[in-house]
Amino acid sequence: MPRELGVRKLTAFPLETEGAYGEAIPLKNCVSLKTTNNYKEIEYYSDCTTEHSSAILQYIEVEMVMSSNMGLKLVAELTGLEYANGKMAGVVGSVVPQFALAYEVLMDDNTTRRRVLYNCNLRKEEHSNETESEGEEWTLSGKALPVEIEGKQYVDLWMSESEIEAITDQETKTKYKAEYNKFFTTVIMPGEATELNYK
Repeated sequence: MPRELGVRKLTAFPLETEGAYGEAIPLKNCVSLKTTNNYKEIEYYSDCTTEHSSAILQYIEVEMVMSSNMGLKLVAELTGLEYANGKMAGVVGSVVPQFALAYEVLMDDNTTRRRVLYNCNLRKEEHSNETESEGEEWTLSGKALPVEIEGKQYVDLWMSESEIEAITDQETKTKYKAEYNKFFTTVIMPGEATELNYK
């Protein structure tokens, strides 16, 4: 079985209204991306022992390391800072915007997996520069929160190129391949491939 390698093709889609996203914003020069599922633990005790132990997914922590050649305008768009004509400024009380974050993971057999985090926010909390440096990197961190889609709370979606290729029903395969190919132009939702996404 192939293993995951690096991440590429990061793309942000601004959240305009609940469940509706704007135009794709490509994010070039991603160094690394780390996500951590955050769970609420549930445990019940009886007879001096653990009767039941479970967990419920609450949100996903996101840490994105980008090359510092990222433009100030793009940093401002992602983090809610003020920007105009080459000037970026932090404003107390400014609200961090929400967006969907899509990206691709390259596999070692040269196929790909794609993922979208639905209700994401990012902050640039630290900045440092060193006299002797091989090129600074910027870390953006935040959370991907659940969004309600058809009565369920979703936080992300994965798609696999190799598993779509393995679908035996040709009509179904065609629909999901078309949806996979539109991954960086529209936000793909869970469930059956919709006519909007594969036509």
